[in-house]
Amino acid sequence: MYKYYKLALHTMESFINYSEKVGNNFLLCQGPGGNTSIKIENKVLIKKSGYLLSDSKKKNIFKKVTLEDIKSFYENISYEKKFDRSLSIETPLHVLLDSKYIFHYHSIASILISALYKKNTLDTELIKNKILPIKYIRPGVDLANEIIKSNKNYDFKSFFLYNHGVVIENDNVTNLYKSILSTENIFSELIDYKKLKIVAREVLKLKIENNKIKNLFPDIEYKNFKNKYLFPDHPVFFPDSFEYDDEHIYLNKKLNSVESIYFKTLLVLYVLIGNNKVENYIKKDTGRQLRSSKDEQLRIRINKWK
Repeated sequence: MYKYYKLALHTMESFINYSEKVGNNFLLCQGPGGNTSIKIENKVLIKKSGYLLSDSKKKNIFKKVTLEDIKSFYENISYEKKFDRSLSIETPLHVLLDSKYIFHYHSIASILISALYKKNTLDTELIKNKILPIKYIRPGVDLANEIIKSNKNYDFKSFFLYNHGVVIENDNVTNLYKSILSTENIFSELIDYKKLKIVAREVLKLKIENNKIKNLFPDIEYKNFKNKYLFPDHPVFFPDSFEYDDEHIYLNKKLNSVESIYFKTLLVLYVLIGNNKVENYIKKDTGRQLRSSKDEQLRIRINKWK
């Protein structure tokens, strides 16, 4: 699993293992969402766009590039340009933040908290726990620069991205993973984390057959979520609404495996939000623009037949 990168085994082993561990945890990472990186010597390895972190040990999912070249590129470009077509739109996070290890993951708890809490209240709680809140900004150079600018007065290592997920940086990958767990523990004080686990487990068991799925939660008014995108991969992989009754939820097309996992992610979020007001979300036009971008169209193509 390390032969692709031509780096010392002891250097790569923990990084690959923790990347896979995060990728296999549905509450932290869904489908091809999330990415990790390691800086070593004069190189940086970053997960390629559209690939699964859960495949870290099985496939060549990381791109190795010269750190000086890619950092110089992202320090001097406009938003739409990419250093390499195969790299994620979120690559600037991994290049412009200085730590050896950067893990960006789509914590379902963080997305749920984004939806349920007023921003001022949540900002105060996060900062108290040394987690820097970052307003929603489309993934890319602007987001990375906003983190760097906002962090000048704090020097934190953990960043809460509204309606997006979490970024954690550290020079020790074991300590970074411990920070992931402790961050989820902080989130558990803001939501019913036990219920989140139970609902996620039940939803993941459900089978989609003949373009329909059993409606385990008929009390939820799913129509209240129309045109409210909860996270970036929502408009990218499951932009459509659906019909439902007390027995089933009806889809308007056959879903591939990636679309299915995002649909189930949404069901989990909808159940936990329930009939509460959605305080923060990605607006319809912003979501459509994201889906139509070149990078997201690449991710859609890569995952089309999965």
